[in-house]
Amino acid sequence: MAANKQLKEEVSCSICLEYFTDPVAADCGHAFCLSCITRYWEGLGTDFPCPECRQSNKNKILRPVRQLGNIVELLKHLHTPSATVQGENLCREHEEKLKLFCEDDQEAICLICRESKDHKTHSVLPMQEAAQEYNGNFKNQVGVIRTTFAFLKKFLDKEEQQLLSKLEKEHKENMKNIQKKLSELEKQQSTHRDLITEIQGKCQQQDVELLKDVRIILNRCNNVKAQKPPEDVVVEQTLKSIGEHASLQDKLLELKETFPAELATFPTEREWTYIRSWATAVTLDPDTAHPWLILSKDGRSVRLGDKAQDLPDTPQRFIIYPLALGRERLSSGRHYWEVEVGDKTRWTMGVCDEAVNRKGEITLSPEHGFWRVCLSNGEYKALTDPSTLLTPCAPLSAVGFFLDYEVGRLSFYNVDDRSLLFTFSGVSFPSTLRPYFYPGDNDERRNAGELRIRPVTQE
Repeated sequence: MAANKQLKEEVSCSICLEYFTDPVAADCGHAFCLSCITRYWEGLGTDFPCPECRQSNKNKILRPVRQLGNIVELLKHLHTPSATVQGENLCREHEEKLKLFCEDDQEAICLICRESKDHKTHSVLPMQEAAQEYNGNFKNQVGVIRTTFAFLKKFLDKEEQQLLSKLEKEHKENMKNIQKKLSELEKQQSTHRDLITEIQGKCQQQDVELLKDVRIILNRCNNVKAQKPPEDVVVEQTLKSIGEHASLQDKLLELKETFPAELATFPTEREWTYIRSWATAVTLDPDTAHPWLILSKDGRSVRLGDKAQDLPDTPQRFIIYPLALGRERLSSGRHYWEVEVGDKTRWTMGVCDEAVNRKGEITLSPEHGFWRVCLSNGEYKALTDPSTLLTPCAPLSAVGFFLDYEVGRLSFYNVDDRSLLFTFSGVSFPSTLRPYFYPGDNDERRNAGELRIRPVTQE
């Protein structure tokens, strides 16, 4: 009886205390019913302990133990009575006690069955002797299974380590190549920015100074044009090779967007998608709006009214200039938003220092915390000092704003044809910026329309 009890314990689940059903083994080698261990681990996060030894199974790997399942089924059959009367196992056919075990048919039989033609030639053992023999056999089988499982686990662990070592080696080599490419791109980018700054400076000069060293500058421009930019396929393959390294992915895309995009009038499809991926939900701040300005309830449009509204003179509100700021405080990262201008004849938009004076006279220039573009007297201008004339191919109906705070760049785009209008670059922005809106005077009702911030959707 003790042997039978021990045997049952060997082939029973330690969770439900019943014979194994669909037995599976954890990494530590202990076996459980599939449904039992699944319920036991339900709701756990990343650490899955063994119910018996508490060893962690971080990968939640369970391996079927089919041989153990077969043994359980045999044992169930061995211990299942054909019939029971007053606690005794009886043969269903002859209603005699089951005292023998037929090894050929693997079933318990009575003495009458033994003399029947079905079992007469079979190998038969007394029930107790058969139970002891199979008990030992089952224990041996369990040992063999556990030994086999341990061997397989050791083999798989070794294979895993070899694969991880190989992947790590390939990863280091890829990272080395990527860092080399990034270094080369950054050097080219720095050269291009220096050239842009020099050319922009030349554009502010007159006559002799403007033409001084013009051949050298033009030769440098030609050298830049002759350089082969990184192809999209190269960037895509590089991104694929570094997989989860999001910081390097961002860096590559940033370089792709600025080199050679700063020299190009039209961003590529990939660059445009990248720019718009930084969409920020900008809305107007009513506490900053001048009393003459009328804001929509959703905070997305502003126009100049016919008279001043009776509004509280809060510290944030502009009193002299009919301006309004966005609610969003921009102090890091990248941001993109779009504003519809419709058929308005006058407007000014951009960003400004949050700390600008709201109550007195202010100087509207980059040196004093304002970076803007405008439409005035039929001309589009970037409000540099002096202003820079912009020449879009067609009248603007919507303007896109792309701010890269850390890089110090604010770009304006014609949303209709995706062309770059102007970029303030190399700017050391103040601690906090706010989107800036001026709908312009009514221009004898010709400019009565509104500026409307529209949601940015990915195409």
